Amino acid sequence: MKKTFLILALSTLGFLGCGKEEGKVSTAKKEITLSIWEGTGEEYFMELNNLSEAYKKINPNVTLKIEKIPGSDYDTAMKIRNTAQQLPDIFAVRNKHMYTYRDSVIDLNGLEATKLNIFAEAYKIDNKVIGLPMYGFNEFVYYRKSIFKDLGLSEPETWGQFLEIIDILKNKGGYVPLAIGGKDLWTTYPYGQFIPYLVKNGDNVLNKMGEMKNPFVEGTPVYEGYKKVSQLFDLKPAGDNPIGYGWSQETNMFLSKKAAMMAAGQWYYKDYMKDAPEEDKGDLGMFLMPVRDNLDEKFRYFVTGEVFLAIPTTSKNQEEAKEFLNWFFGSDYYKAYINHMQVLPAVADVKLENSPFADVLEKVQNKEAVYQIPGYEKYTKIKNATHYDQNQLSQDLLSGVNFQELMTEWGKKWEEAWNNLIGG
Repeated sequence: MKKTFLILALSTLGFLGCGKEEGKVSTAKKEITLSIWEGTGEEYFMELNNLSEAYKKINPNVTLKIEKIPGSDYDTAMKIRNTAQQLPDIFAVRNKHMYTYRDSVIDLNGLEATKLNIFAEAYKIDNKVIGLPMYGFNEFVYYRKSIFKDLGLSEPETWGQFLEIIDILKNKGGYVPLAIGGKDLWTTYPYGQFIPYLVKNGDNVLNKMGEMKNPFVEGTPVYEGYKKVSQLFDLKPAGDNPIGYGWSQETNMFLSKKAAMMAAGQWYYKDYMKDAPEEDKGDLGMFLMPVRDNLDEKFRYFVTGEVFLAIPTTSKNQEEAKEFLNWFFGSDYYKAYINHMQVLPAVADVKLENSPFADVLEKVQNKEAVYQIPGYEKYTKIKNATHYDQNQLSQDLLSGVNFQELMTEWGKKWEEAWNNLIGG
């Protein structure tokens, strides 16, 4: 395991001025540990605007220790600590692992921080608030404005318009319309993972799958979502050998304007601004992938709550941990942090300033947020038994596997596993 990095900051002066549960602050000297993985804003917490020093001005009796762990090691580290009952006082949980920790953390219902957090309700498990997401993020299709302008293209508002743009870019523009580094399996996630959520009745799609003997038949959100993915990939939008290149080639194609578009989370924005030459920084456009079939339908767009701060049942400093969460989400520090990260705030009255992402969302009419809810017990059992992988199915479709045959094959696998594990 890679070496982890510890930052220890002593808290001195102050008073807990926001959202104190039961209206009191710790009077005994305590130390609490907050563990996060790299990429969640640790440079802001530790260097640009030291979180421990900020909190020491609020609560002098609590020492806040921040532990940053490389992202590739984090999940394993927390799993080992959970088994040993040595989880930190507050630890970040990835969206996809929330169900794993449901019995290992306290219920955060009733906290002032929970009342402030606009994502908390959507991510409850059995009416229990497992953790509070620090922020949310969207997924975008990034495009080169100059290419769209040269070909007279506008940002699409329906699925049909999106497919039409793919065709024009390929046959009239001579560009790779949509770079997808399919050699790296994860790069297919904007398609097979997310599009089934965005079709009609796709809300909470993974747990709906757990309730169904066969979610791969016509009319289900899984089938209809993959059908749209198949329609897109049948146009060969990523070139003639889409699984012959990976992520680095994908981004290079986009940076060099060999590719007109690519799909990724809003995290890619910073990467582009860092890597693009100065004259190209203003050439980056963004739109939400339109999955609806006509303008009368709601424009369903994807929202992922992430970095869920949880308090383990084994913590001896639960009250101090709660006090910190109450302060953090209600503080000016949180507002500054969100604007540094340029992510969706988890608190309603926190606004992004000069945000290109906010501008994209504001111009979309008739929109409806769809949350990425992880799969729980039934889904997880069948997924593990069948080795179902949304990215793998996406890669299969990208490589030319027949859509209907793929749905039939997976329908049989799923139904057999469902009968064995769920029954009825």
